[in-house]
Amino acid sequence: MLRRLSGLLLLLPLYASAAGLEGDTKALERVDQMLAALGGRTLWAEARSLHTIERARHPSYGDGIEANMWHNLEAPGEYAHLMHSKVEIKRGWDDDGGWVKKDNELKDYSDEEVQKRAFYWHRDMYTLYHQLARGERNLTVRDLEPDGILVLDEDGEGIAKFKLSPDGQVYYWELLGGKDNLAFIYGPHKNFGEVSFPDWGTSTDGSWSFYYLQVRPSRRSFAANVNLAKPDERFSGGALVKEKCRE
Repeated sequence: MLRRLSGLLLLLPLYASAAGLEGDTKALERVDQMLAALGGRTLWAEARSLHTIERARHPSYGDGIEANMWHNLEAPGEYAHLMHSKVEIKRGWDDDGGWVKKDNELKDYSDEEVQKRAFYWHRDMYTLYHQLARGERNLTVRDLEPDGILVLDEDGEGIAKFKLSPDGQVYYWELLGGKDNLAFIYGPHKNFGEVSFPDWGTSTDGSWSFYYLQVRPSRRSFAANVNLAKPDERFSGGALVKEKCRE
């Protein structure tokens, strides 16, 4: 009896660490390993928003783009400010709508554009780090040999793939289910304060390549860190709420 109880206790750490998730044992182990390599399950479970700064390259503008972005980890939404010698772009959106300002031209997002962005948000790498850490949304994970994880949504539809190095670092992420082929390859991790994150990433089609300059999860809500008000003559628009950007 004691031997049988000891065997059950050995299983508890694995399934406790994957609480809220379903899936095969190998995939659950890989999720644990991935989150540990990113800074820990608790950090990503408690994060409500994420601030990233990238030094990027785009085929239309070349090198030297600075992309300052806030990502909502709790509900669809994003704010981005892209700066380059040739162009400046600001955009903000959530479930209620959105807008984009390119240089001095401002336009509203259509309902279809907001729905498209929300579709991608549910499959986004950052979103999934948070949801996998919290065990939210009734997600299921499946093992992809030799080193991958397939993530299924609450309807059993594949929404993303991750591939990991032997020490759990993400080197590949692919969005599934969309009309656009979207996948990224990532370099070795480096430390960004509390988190360990890839030093660089590039889309497989070459449309966006970047180095991370900052990766900072925040325990404050997206709304506490960002003002999504549409720009007008009285307000420059989408500005960070500077006095609220601390965790």
